Amino acid sequence: MELLMRRAGLHGLPGNRARRRPRLQTPSVADLVERNFTRHARDQLWVTDITEHPTMEGKVYCAVVLDVFARRVVGWSIDASPTAALTTHALSMAIGNRHPQPGGTIIHSDHGVQGEFNRSSQHL
Repeated sequence: MELLMRRAGLHGLPGNRARRRPRLQTPSVADLVERNFTRHARDQLWVTDITEHPTMEGKVYCAVVLDVFARRVVGWSIDASPTAALTTHALSMAIGNRHPQPGGTIIHSDHGVQGEFNRSSQHL
């Protein structure tokens, strides 16, 4: 690769490749689910995720809210960019279509960092 770049008159960026960029620390709440994704009634636990889908016209992003008990999608949204509005629209659809239990519906999602699936957050 270095030879090809040199022939094309291209140069890499200077710096130490071994140095890693620091991770941003995102505050989390306590793990309300404790990795137990079993529920005995609807609207007790919703899980969310954003997926990226390549298309002929570019990438699209889909946010989904799934009711764990019913194993059904209760809200979704599709957009050309992974913004907060994408998730907000999916949650708004879920709340409008269902009747979340006041103070009792837990919404569980990853930390919003693509590729780091070990981090999670939950909200009441």
